[in-house]
Amino acid sequence: MIQYLHSGWAYFTLLIIIFTVFYHFFGLIKEKLYDLKTDFRLALFTVIVTAIQLLLGIANYFTSDVPVHIKENGFGQVMKISDLRLAAVEHPFMGILGFLFLLYGFRRMYYQPISKRKYLSIIIFYTLALLLFLSRIPWSKW
Repeated sequence: MIQYLHSGWAYFTLLIIIFTVFYHFFGLIKEKLYDLKTDFRLALFTVIVTAIQLLLGIANYFTSDVPVHIKENGFGQVMKISDLRLAAVEHPFMGILGFLFLLYGFRRMYYQPISKRKYLSIIIFYTLALLLFLSRIPWSKW
């Protein structure tokens, strides 16, 4: 059940991140002032949606059979099998790292005094987070 929630919410999360990056990109190109009502709230909403995805992922990890495989076979054996390594290490690590990029980009944006830098912070760090997420999605199981 949690795996379905995690997988389904992932589509929404990816779409929101993509939308946020493009929205901020067009704001940068149009040289708009950074608006707290829309720009800031969209960036914050993206962080919240991704945090929910991360929490679903953590719950999914501990309710799946991955910890059982690690306990039974040892971490060294799990690292030798690519599907298990993806599920046990790569996918969770990139999810956490991507979320940290989002948080850092949001924090950087928050403290920037210039609108152009606010837009650039979101564009750069949210795009990096998106690339990290896309790089370690288990596409074969999706």
